Amino acid sequence: SKKIYQKEDKKHMERINISELSKAYEEPRGYSTKYWVTSPTKRLIKYNDVTSPDADVMESLAATILNSLHIDSVNARLGINTNGSQLDSLGITDPNCCIIDSFLVDDADVTISLTHNNWARTSANDEQKNIDRCFYRVFSIFGNLMGISENEIAMMKGQYIRMVFGDCIIDNEDRRLKNIEAIYNERRFCYRLAPSFDNALAFNAFTIGSNEGYCYIGNQEFPAYSIIDYIMQHHYPIVDDVVQNLDYLASQGIESILLEYSNEIAPDKSEFSYDYVKSTNEKVQSCMPFNAHKKR
Repeated sequence: SKKIYQKEDKKHMERINISELSKAYEEPRGYSTKYWVTSPTKRLIKYNDVTSPDADVMESLAATILNSLHIDSVNARLGINTNGSQLDSLGITDPNCCIIDSFLVDDADVTISLTHNNWARTSANDEQKNIDRCFYRVFSIFGNLMGISENEIAMMKGQYIRMVFGDCIIDNEDRRLKNIEAIYNERRFCYRLAPSFDNALAFNAFTIGSNEGYCYIGNQEFPAYSIIDYIMQHHYPIVDDVVQNLDYLASQGIESILLEYSNEIAPDKSEFSYDYVKSTNEKVQSCMPFNAHKKR
C-alpha cells in the first residue's frame, strides 16, 4: 500500500486570525453566512448554520480526507476572530468559522452556477437505472454550456464521478447542483469543474444515529452504497486510485487524521466517522470488479 497521508505539522488545523483579513464583503447564500476576503489571496470565511454546530469542523475534516484520497477539493481550515473590531461592521460575532481557499486560479476565472430549478425526479423501478439517468442528466447540463468541447465534457464527467464517489466516502448529504459549479476561463476560453466544496454536512452533521448514508446525484438523493455499486460497476477506472487510497485510509490514515482533530470533534462523532470510513471501504472492496482483483 502506498502512503497517502503524511502528517504536515497540523497545518490543516491551523487557526487563522480572521481579524487580519481585509476587503471583506458579504455573500448571503444557502444556510450559512459567507464573506469573501483577500489576505493576500482570495479566501472564503464561512459561518455555517447553528443547527449543525460541528459543521465548520466537518468542513475542514472532509477537505483533509478528500485531499488524502486525491479527490480534488478546496482546502478548508478553522479560523478564529481574536480581535473582532475590524469585522464588527459586517455583523460577525461568532468567534469560530471555517476558512476556505478560493478555487479560482487567476483573474480570468469566473464561476457558473449549475443549479437546475426544474429537476424532475426519475421514477424507474430499478434504482441503478435511476442513478444512471441522474448521471446522464448532470452530464447533459455540462454539455449545454456554451462553447464547451467534447474533451472538456469528458474531463468534467470524470471530475464529477470522483466528487460523488468522495461524497459517499465522507457521507456528504448536501451535494445538490447548487453546491457544484463550473469554472470558465475568459482568457483561455475553457471549462473545468470546480473542486469539491461546501462539505459542512459530512459524516451526518445533523445526527450520528444512522450508518445509512444518502448522497445526491444532481438534485436526487440515493443510498450511498447504491451509488458506490453503480460507480464500481460502470466507472471503476475513473476511481481506481481513489479505491486504493481509501483502502490505506481505512487501515491506517483515518486514525491519524482523527487524532489531529481530537480537540475539535466530540468523541462519539469521531467514532462514527472512523466506523463510517472503514465500513464504506469494506463496501467498496466487496464491489471490486473481478479484473481489478486480478491486476492487484
